Amino acid sequence: MTFIGISTKMISAIVVTHGKLAQEFIATAQKIYGNVKGVYAVSNDEHTPQTLASEIDTIIEHAGHDDAFIIMVDFLGGSCGHATLSVERRRRNVRIVSGVNLPMLLAFLNKRADVSFERLPAELAARGRDSIHAVDTDQI
Repeated sequence: MTFIGISTKMISAIVVTHGKLAQEFIATAQKIYGNVKGVYAVSNDEHTPQTLASEIDTIIEHAGHDDAFIIMVDFLGGSCGHATLSVERRRRNVRIVSGVNLPMLLAFLNKRADVSFERLPAELAARGRDSIHAVDTDQI
């Protein structure tokens, strides 16, 4: 678990992935934006879905009472997805967006202060999808 910053009354993100992908996404975002607060990385390394869910719960419990969380997960199948679904079912202030990629995380950092918690997951999913292209250099 990597704590990048403790937030109060804000929308925070928890990036949950297999291996070190979450830490690398956040490290890359910090190279672009500098230090970011309220963004946490969780890896499934040596975790069961239950211990992953417990780690996510710990992050949420250490945040401000009114904080909301967007959990960005690499994919819904497997331990990471099962853990995030378990947490979301028990908490009113948590939403999940799957298929995390760097443009999605950067959009989160750009939009979390300006877009409502209710709209933010759809906007992040759209940004993630819009960043995926099959590039044919013969057509450019």
